[in-house]
Amino acid sequence: MEKIKCIFCNHANAQQVIYENDYHGKQCNDCNLIYISPRPTVEDVIDLYGHDQAQISADTHIKGSYLKRLYAKHTLTLIQKYIQKGSLLEIGSGGGYFLDEARNSGFEPYGIELNTAQASFIKNNLGIACEQKPLDHTSFGHKKFDVIYHCDVISHFHDPIKEFRSMYSKLNPHGYVIFETGNIGDINKEYYSLFSAFQYPDHLFFFTQDNLKNLLEQTGFKICKIYTYSIIPQLKALSWFHKILGKKKSVNFSNKTVKVKQQDISTSILKKIYYQAIYFLRYKLGAFMPKKNRPQTLIVIAQKN
Repeated sequence: MEKIKCIFCNHANAQQVIYENDYHGKQCNDCNLIYISPRPTVEDVIDLYGHDQAQISADTHIKGSYLKRLYAKHTLTLIQKYIQKGSLLEIGSGGGYFLDEARNSGFEPYGIELNTAQASFIKNNLGIACEQKPLDHTSFGHKKFDVIYHCDVISHFHDPIKEFRSMYSKLNPHGYVIFETGNIGDINKEYYSLFSAFQYPDHLFFFTQDNLKNLLEQTGFKICKIYTYSIIPQLKALSWFHKILGKKKSVNFSNKTVKVKQQDISTSILKKIYYQAIYFLRYKLGAFMPKKNRPQTLIVIAQKN
């Protein structure tokens, strides 16, 4: 465990705003970045994912195909407003479904995934090149990329500034870094209760929009666009669904493998309706909801200077 200061302001002028699983989330009084201190070492973080001890298991990632593909198609539609094809690297590829959809859209996909089961699934089941080590200049034989993408991964980086500099060095001239993340550093504390968990110590940082702009400027990128989506409708719907499902055990929206019977077909249809609803609340309704100081997800598109 190690104590740290704000990575942007370089001081410890912060107050505790989150306490979960014996970890302290401190918010910088100047820039509002939230960070764990004391926190796990970089070796601890790599070990966490390598041994499938993260809050979300490999099995959950691999079996979450339908919703992940819905999300991927939405994001790829945005990406292709800026670049239509080329080599695309995803950091933290999970079950690999974004990469598979990117390949279907004309991109040449590559993945980095620290979890052994997920990396094996990407390589062996999806047939996509995947490395099981953090990004550096040797990744994929010194190859450079046209797009580097990650979703809900920036909060896991042990050193975000170093990681974005690595991304910069691995991009072709005028290449893009594109990522999705939340804005927990921006939100009023009254909305914290909407989150069932902050997933400490998996998450090491929670950012504000200004933090992200600062990070990108420091590491050589110019912002093209930040797409914002309120996730309040989704969070409230998930809470409601969980209450209903907690009472009606006969209805199952989990991803457990079951034998195909008529009742299982009905359950599969219900799952798809459920996932379509979550997708609609997140990216369709969320695009039109008021967002200032409220929970939202951001899709950031930035280009290498």
